[in-house]
Amino acid sequence: AVDITNLIIIKVTKFNSSNNNLISNATLVSPVKTYKNSEVLKSQVLNDNNNKSGIYCWTNYLNGKTYVGSGINLAKRLTSYYNRNELNRNPRPITESLLKYGYHNFTLDILEYCSEDKLIEREQFYLNILVPEYNILKYANSLLGFKHSKETIEKLKQRVISSEHKELLSLVHKGKVVSQETKNKLASATTNYKKDNPLTPEALANIKAKTIAREGVSVSVLNNKTKELKEFTTQTEAGQFLGITRQAIHNAIKRGTLVNEMYHITKKQK
Repeated sequence: AVDITNLIIIKVTKFNSSNNNLISNATLVSPVKTYKNSEVLKSQVLNDNNNKSGIYCWTNYLNGKTYVGSGINLAKRLTSYYNRNELNRNPRPITESLLKYGYHNFTLDILEYCSEDKLIEREQFYLNILVPEYNILKYANSLLGFKHSKETIEKLKQRVISSEHKELLSLVHKGKVVSQETKNKLASATTNYKKDNPLTPEALANIKAKTIAREGVSVSVLNNKTKELKEFTTQTEAGQFLGITRQAIHNAIKRGTLVNEMYHITKKQK
């Protein structure tokens, strides 16, 4: 007989689009350590897991959603989750949820400790049985198997455009109330100005050069664990693929730091 007194039930909640119902699957997992309130127990979390490699799982109390990850040094890996500035710089489903709901609404489980050479295998095991909703990539420490749908790509484009416009309007018109008539006049004036003052070839070349310098930088992403290399035509594309911002990609290249403790990003040589 199996003694299940020490087993913790982690619920994996899935959405059934065919009938709009929430389906809950209960999977029995036996974590080696459980921190019910990850906010209060932060110091214990970091002390217990210093210089230990293994697999961890965040579970949201409020919706049952989970995230599975791994770390060569769990204390170092988990420290990044407690750094709010880092979470804001590298927005992902799990980091956005930690900021939204607060650490006190998350349980942190150390699913198991294992040697570094077993991390990928064991992380994949838990990804398969828990099917964590907050994970973007389907495969442990891999760039394989992840592709945005056309709908998601379009949403990302719209989100970026919307963000840029909101920031610009906020800076220029902060505190102002603009009537529809004024908006129409501004739009008309802008259109007429562009017609009467077309850009010179030199100006177009300058704009193109600046755009390429900002966006058209081809980058390579190397997984230091698997030695898998993937190339992208822009920093934005690489950021969308890894689930982080273009600025985060730029910062990683500039500082020479690893993304998620495993991805080394460099500019491709022309």
